Amino acid sequence: MNSDSVSRTRDITVLQLLTRLVVETERLIRLADDINQYATTPQAKSALNLIGTEVNRMLTIVKMSIDPLYNLYEIDPGMKASKAQETKTEEQQATEASQEEEYDEMALWSEVIKKEP
Repeated sequence: MNSDSVSRTRDITVLQLLTRLVVETERLIRLADDINQYATTPQAKSALNLIGTEVNRMLTIVKMSIDPLYNLYEIDPGMKASKAQETKTEEQQATEASQEEEYDEMALWSEVIKKEP
């Protein structure tokens, strides 16, 4: 097995793990929502607190472990360019959204006045 194949296999494994994380997160959200909406016993309702405690603990561990990886956006030239492009795209979308939100107040009032009997 060549190194390119091993690298690709490792990449696929990481993506599969991330997919599992998303699927399990969706299941957990559904469970918490069902508990919140339908649980009637105090034990079932207290499970929501347990979910919150455990998720908070997991997020703390993930944040401490993975936060340093975000430095790659500052170190790796390809990732730095990707981040710059993403920021540029977000700014363009925000500009387009704000332009769509602009309206002619006088035109709106004239429509209202026209519709009045």
